[in-house]
Amino acid sequence: MMLANLSFGKNVFIHPGSRVNNVHFGDEVKIAKECSIEGSPEHVVKIGSGTIFGMYVTLDGTQADIEIGEHVSIAQHNVLVSHWNLAPGSAVNAYFSKGAAPIRIGDHSWIGSGCVLAPGVSIVRYCIVASNSYVDQSVPDFSVVGGNPARLLRQLKPEELQTKLPEKE
Repeated sequence: MMLANLSFGKNVFIHPGSRVNNVHFGDEVKIAKECSIEGSPEHVVKIGSGTIFGMYVTLDGTQADIEIGEHVSIAQHNVLVSHWNLAPGSAVNAYFSKGAAPIRIGDHSWIGSGCVLAPGVSIVRYCIVASNSYVDQSVPDFSVVGGNPARLLRQLKPEELQTKLPEKE
């Protein structure tokens, strides 16, 4: 693999056991061990500032864009693929007719462990995806989804996400 199209913000940590190619990193990004994050010259993966990846995360954006917002948490053992890898001429190709399509995850979202995000999915801002979910449809702001296939479990109220910061001394 030839490394290309890599750009780094400030304080980016990538475990030496991970692979990255055709990726733009914002500031303060942390990538754990054994992750594979790959785009292509035409589809550079974008990872926003303050985002963290757990171990064994796979992002394949070689056929369509993958864009991760700021302050996103992606737990271990997740797979985000912008296209299905199917054998040419396979009878199941008609079932997966979506082809390549972009994936987007909005700011302040959390993807639990063991999830799969299908091509064309957008998870908007302030969302939670429960562990072991298969997400094949887009998710609106302030949603909690889970299951296989993922379905809406509840809507969060913006005020639920407010935290009081400690007073300055």
